[in-house]
Amino acid sequence: MTTTKELDPVLAERYRFIDFLLLFKGQLTRAELVERFKIGEATASRAIASFLEKYPEEVEFLGPRYGYRANPFYQHKYEHDALTGLQYTAYGTLTQILDIQRYGIEFYKFANQLDVANVAPICRAVVNSASVHIRYVSTTSGIKDRVVSPHSIFEAGGLWYFRAYDKSAYEFRTFKLSRVIKVFQLHHDSLEEHSKARDDGWNRQRTIELMAHPRNPIPDAQLSDLGIKDGEYRSVQVSEALIGFALTDMRVDCSIGHKLSFQEYPLALKNRAELLTVESMSFAPGFASKADNKSRL
Repeated sequence: MTTTKELDPVLAERYRFIDFLLLFKGQLTRAELVERFKIGEATASRAIASFLEKYPEEVEFLGPRYGYRANPFYQHKYEHDALTGLQYTAYGTLTQILDIQRYGIEFYKFANQLDVANVAPICRAVVNSASVHIRYVSTTSGIKDRVVSPHSIFEAGGLWYFRAYDKSAYEFRTFKLSRVIKVFQLHHDSLEEHSKARDDGWNRQRTIELMAHPRNPIPDAQLSDLGIKDGEYRSVQVSEALIGFALTDMRVDCSIGHKLSFQEYPLALKNRAELLTVESMSFAPGFASKADNKSRL
């Protein structure tokens, strides 16, 4: 990996961000440097030109409108954190940790440390509407090679997922990033029918109706959380593909007759019957239907 000791600290920081964009997005524009560092366009252009002079074979110029694209075998020059790459790709946020006195605590997370070598190609596939060949382990199929076309990334319950068209199953599915064992190759051949616009489960919005758990004798706190009065419920619009994740995150009892503990699940789902056919409900707390509820995660 490149060391920044011999570089001017300001230029080194810009180099690192350029490398970050090429690794996780597979592309960069001058505007991103302008926005990130609050610099002028000329200064951003000089930083990019300097980087390209140092690594001339790594990047292709696509023109003023489209910026620069990393070559298919781009090797990053600096160490980067997979989580930071996911946050930037999914939500456009960058996390900066300052060396100051802290008053919080690092809460224990069971999640496996994600490998940049697996995360970065999937992020690039999302950004560039490409497909990617992966080796993936699931609870139903074990270890299996797949070619998928990812279109979105999201976080739920402290874990990261991506939504993609699975070419071997001929349908859109949700995949857990920690279960990607290896990424083999990126293919710039994704079809329109494999895009987010064609993912009905992702685009279809459904309503979930939340209420305080009916078995809770003192529901005042939950009513306050929902911003409602006793006897009322709160309606929330959620992507159909994400309903199970949302209900799990909010600890909503989705069982028939709301039989789960109100102390563990302080909220309850009011309109369960309307969501019986939603695939992601299969792993909502307490949910069970007559259909095959096997999770594909």
